[in-house]
Amino acid sequence: MNRHNKITILICALLTALSIVACGQAKEEEIVNIEDFAVNQQESDIQARDRTDSEIKGEEIVNAEQSSVSQQENNIQTVENTGSQTKGEEIVNAKESSANQQESSVQATGTADSEMTAEERLDLFINGSISAVDSTDMTSTFYITDLNMDSYSVGEKIDLDNDGENELIICGPYGGIYLDARNDKVYEFAAGDGTALTLSYTYYNGAIWILYSSRSSAGFEFYHMEKFEGADNLAAEMNFGEELADFNNAEAGIKYTLNGAEISYDEYTELCSKIFAAEVNTN
Repeated sequence: MNRHNKITILICALLTALSIVACGQAKEEEIVNIEDFAVNQQESDIQARDRTDSEIKGEEIVNAEQSSVSQQENNIQTVENTGSQTKGEEIVNAKESSANQQESSVQATGTADSEMTAEERLDLFINGSISAVDSTDMTSTFYITDLNMDSYSVGEKIDLDNDGENELIICGPYGGIYLDARNDKVYEFAAGDGTALTLSYTYYNGAIWILYSSRSSAGFEFYHMEKFEGADNLAAEMNFGEELADFNNAEAGIKYTLNGAEISYDEYTELCSKIFAAEVNTN
C-alpha cells in the first residue's frame, strides 16, 4: 500500500472516531436534557398539584367559612324570626289569656252574685259593703252608715213577705226599716213614717202581715195591714179601726170598721185581740 492511501485511511479513521465521540456526547447531552426535562416536568407537575391542592383547599376553606357564616346568619335570622314569632305568640297568648281571665272573672262575679243568698246580701248591707234602694225613689240609694245608728239598730232576719227568704229588720224610730234582697240588690221593703205611720208586723191567719198603725189624734185609731207573697207581690190588704161616730159630738159614741164596713164592738175587739197579741214591735 502506498503512503498516500495509508494517510487517507488514517484520516478517515480519525474522522470516524471523532464522529463517534461527538455522537456519544450528543446522546449523553440528549439523555441529560431528557432527564432534566423529566425532573423539571415532575417538579412542575408537583408544583402544579401543590398549587391546585392549595387552591382547592383555599377554596374549600373559603367556601367552608362562607358556608359557616351563611349558616350562622341563617341561624341568627332563624333565632330572631323564631324569637319574634315566639314573642308575638306570647304577646297574643298573653292578651288572649288576659281577655279570657277577664271574661272568666266577669262570669265568676256574675255567677257569684247569682249564687249569693238573700241573707248573705243583707249581711253585705250590714257590713256597709253595699247600699239599699230607697222605696220612695228607686234612683236613690243609702248605706247603713247613712242612718243614725244611735237611733237605729240591726234587728232580726225573718220572712216578712212569705217567700221563703228572710228579710232584715233595722229597728228604729216609728218601727224602723224592713229590707228585702232580690234581683242582686237590697231594697227598702217597708219603713215607719211618724205617728201616723208606725211600722210593725204580726202573724195573722197563718201568714206574716206588715202592720201600719196610726194613733195621731185622740179618739182615733186606724190600722192598715198588708200580706205579701214576695216583696213585689201584694197579695192581700186589710183596714180596721175605731173613731168617733160624730167628731162634733163626743157623746155620739165610737164606731168600729173593717175594710170600710161598720162592725160591732165585740167583733172589733176579737179582731184586735188576734192581731195585736201576735204583733212584734220593731221600734
